[in-house]
Amino acid sequence: MGVLLLLLLLQIPAAEALMEPEFCYILDAILFLYGIVVTALYCRLKFLVYRASQQGATKEKKEEDVYAGLHNEGQEMYETLAIKSS
Repeated sequence: MGVLLLLLLLQIPAAEALMEPEFCYILDAILFLYGIVVTALYCRLKFLVYRASQQGATKEKKEEDVYAGLHNEGQEMYETLAIKSS
């Protein structure tokens, strides 16, 4: 498909059509709209990630409240096992 398009663009009448300013204006408009759509999607993604992280932080805080009584303050989380020699 791409090779066929390239061959069509390399023909002399098609190459002359690229010199028309109206064709360039149409391509510029398409590129401009593409840029706006991509920027809007990027901002939406950033907003959704930010909102999800805020909700996740609230959820983690609630979970910490539930398990708050299970932690021992004076005890290390991982204790080393003593090897008994016989």
